[in-house]
Amino acid sequence: MGSVNPFATRFTRPGRIVPLDAEGRPVELAALLGRLDELGGRAAIQGAHGSGKSTLLIRLHEEAACQGRLSVVHRLGVGPWRDAAASVAAVIRAPSASLVCVDSWERLGRMAGSATRLVSSRRGCRLLVTSHGPAGLPVLLRCDPTAATLEAVVRQLPEASVWLGSVIGDDDISDAWSRHKPNLREALFHLYDLFEERRTERRRSRS
Repeated sequence: MGSVNPFATRFTRPGRIVPLDAEGRPVELAALLGRLDELGGRAAIQGAHGSGKSTLLIRLHEEAACQGRLSVVHRLGVGPWRDAAASVAAVIRAPSASLVCVDSWERLGRMAGSATRLVSSRRGCRLLVTSHGPAGLPVLLRCDPTAATLEAVVRQLPEASVWLGSVIGDDDISDAWSRHKPNLREALFHLYDLFEERRTERRRSRS
């Protein structure tokens, strides 16, 4: 089975997994950036905890860079006042026409969010955020994962052809989704623990 758990965060953290839609198909990143322009350059990615918003945000940032667009990712989580100041400062520092990606938009609060939107508009910056609910911005995409999404994510993981179907089976994936939906992150944590448990059992049986 190898020495590394394929469900470890080094393989599943935001940005490492290809963003997938509800059918388990890769999201068209270039098309989404085009849609962002159609929405005026400011929009939100909405979804529940662990539904893949941060992964999609990071991949859109990377796609923008591949297209030659200046792009900056700003992740919140320090504290309400520091987050507010840091968010506005990130927009002020960003060059005109660049894309500023703000993760965890709710942490800003209404006033700081309004200030960030206003400054981005005046500076001519695009603004893309993640949120669990309404963000006061047009919705670019709603992350709504399904069991098919989780299955497709699992198939992306290292050496899946070796352990998928033997250590972790389809029933395990279905059970993880039933327990944790729509939180992909928690479902993957569940499968991490299950993989470790079964790997330990196999090692004991061989000793």
